[in-house]
Amino acid sequence: MHLLEERKAFTLFLCFLKCISTAGVKNSVHNKAVMIGEDATLFCDLTATQENTSRVVWQKQTSENHQPETFFIIHKDGRTEHRDLQDHVRFVGNLMENNGSIQLMGLKLVDDGIYTCIFTINEQQAQKVISVTVLVPPVGSVMGSTHVSGAFSVDLASCMASGARPAARVFWRLGALNTSLNTHTSSTEHSDGTFTVQSHIYGVPSKHLHQKKIQCVVQHITFTEDLELEYQINVHYPPDLVIISPDDPNNPAEAEEYHCEVDCNPTPTYIWKRMNESEGRAPRYEGNKLFLPKSSVDLNGVYICTASNQYGSASGSVLHVNLTGCSVFRWCILGVIFIVVLCSSVVLKYSSGRKTCGVLIKKQGRT
Repeated sequence: MHLLEERKAFTLFLCFLKCISTAGVKNSVHNKAVMIGEDATLFCDLTATQENTSRVVWQKQTSENHQPETFFIIHKDGRTEHRDLQDHVRFVGNLMENNGSIQLMGLKLVDDGIYTCIFTINEQQAQKVISVTVLVPPVGSVMGSTHVSGAFSVDLASCMASGARPAARVFWRLGALNTSLNTHTSSTEHSDGTFTVQSHIYGVPSKHLHQKKIQCVVQHITFTEDLELEYQINVHYPPDLVIISPDDPNNPAEAEEYHCEVDCNPTPTYIWKRMNESEGRAPRYEGNKLFLPKSSVDLNGVYICTASNQYGSASGSVLHVNLTGCSVFRWCILGVIFIVVLCSSVVLKYSSGRKTCGVLIKKQGRT
């Protein structure tokens, strides 16, 4: 039988016994919950008699030791006798007023149990039972790891409320992801009576889950408000579709810019290449940006941007045509036709093995 079940059974049995009247004085049972580390005053007094108390004996029982153990005695003259707990307990009552209350200082988990104060009056006894529960707030944490996009469900993240007494409640707020994710929650009881509750969240890692935020919620009797822990799902996936777009044509800069954009995680590396690059000047680029001088016609051609990370790559192409500076119209037209033919062959080549976006023809100057 688990520790908690034993404690419940023990408490019910003890309460049954303690509620029986002894020597004509009715006994009573009280429950007291105290936060770990705090002081607890155990009130114990008699109001149904005018007789003076000759002695008060305090006993303690736990789920591990069902036999009552005397740990503190208060004599008629006010003297106190420690049998256990030493400086951990002190007398705060007044025996002349039939008040045998004590204070337990700096409660620990081992102080959890059933406390009984027994009054002795003219060789008769009356007792009061106090069930002390030591509360321990949980330590909440949420963690997860990065997963590569795939087709099978994996453990995306876990939320833990550890070292609590009693057990905490742990659940997830998933919002729009409620139908695509599943949860599983388990509880572990430790030998000291504390609990650890862990809730896992499962789902198929996919691109649409990347950077989605979910929230773990921890509730406990010691909290005045919910503990909310946010987690952002992280999924790695290869480049998908490359899109090349020109910069603002009204940009006064001397060079025209083309931007290579792609959706992937982690951030890719970019390589720009030009068809027949050896026949002309090599293009200048920085990361995903390609720079082509506006006044130059010898850089006309097809440019290919390849974005790559450790999971794959994707390419896109753009046709750059600058008619500025063409002194002979027919040669410019022939050049354009030649470049279009080259572009078509490049698009066919790259579309056969990689994901490629459409071709963009950019013209500048007068025809």
